[in-house]
Amino acid sequence: MNDGPITEADLQAHVDGRLSPGRAQDVAAWLAAHPQDAARLAAYRAHDDALRQALNPIADEPVPPALDLRLRQPARPGWAVAPALKVAGIAAVALLSGLTGWGLRGWTAPPTVGTAALAREAASSYAVYASDAARPVELAASDRFALDSWFSKRLSRPIRAPDLQQAGLTLIGGRLVATSHGPGGLYLYRDRQGRRIALYVRPMEVDGSDHMKPRLEDGVAGWTWAEKGLGFGVFGTAPGTDLHSTADLVRSQFLQT
Repeated sequence: MNDGPITEADLQAHVDGRLSPGRAQDVAAWLAAHPQDAARLAAYRAHDDALRQALNPIADEPVPPALDLRLRQPARPGWAVAPALKVAGIAAVALLSGLTGWGLRGWTAPPTVGTAALAREAASSYAVYASDAARPVELAASDRFALDSWFSKRLSRPIRAPDLQQAGLTLIGGRLVATSHGPGGLYLYRDRQGRRIALYVRPMEVDGSDHMKPRLEDGVAGWTWAEKGLGFGVFGTAPGTDLHSTADLVRSQFLQT
C-alpha cells in the first residue's frame, strides 16, 4: 500500500498508533531507511511511556467526594443553586487542581539534550547490545582500524578506541547507534570477570564541555562528561570505582588526541 509520501503527520500518528495497518506498514518501511527519524520517534514513545507511568497512580485514586456524582443529591426542579454551593464547587475544582499538581510532584520529562540525555542513550545502548551473546558489535576488535575510521567519518572528528588494558579491559569491538541527535559510537570492552563495559561517544550540541558526573539510568551505572564538543559515557555493571577509574583513563587518552 502507498498513499503518497510519508509526512510528519504520518509519523506522529504512527507514534500514537492511529494509522491504518497498510499505512503503518509503509511508515515502518520508511523508518527502516531513515534511522535518525526512527530514533526520534523512539524518543517520543519513551516520553509518552514516562508520562503514562507518572500519571497512572493519579488515575487509580478515588474520585474526591465533592466531584463524585453518585454522592450528590439531584437538584429539585425550580430550585436555584445557592451561592454557597457555587463557592463549594469552585473550591472543589481548585482542590482537584492542587491534588493533581501534588501527584505530579517530582516528575520531570526525560532529558532530551546535554550529558543527561547522553547518559540515557548510553545506558539504553548498553542494555541492548552488551547482553547480546550472538552479535553485540558490528565490527570486531580485529577490525579496529576500520572501526575507528567508520566512527571518525560518521561523527566528523577523529575517533580512536582507547587502550584500556591498564584497567583490565579488552576491546570486543563496536557499532554505530542511531539517536535523535545523530549517530553515536559504541565501543564494547570485557573485563577479567567477563563483564562488559560500554564506551559511548557522540558530538554534543548542548553541554559541549561538562565535568565528569556519576549517573544511574534504569539500574545501569556509569559516568558522563564532555570535552571540546564531544560527549562521553562509560557504563556497565562493574563496581562503581572500576567504572570511575575506567572513565578517568578514557578521558586522559582522548585529551591527548
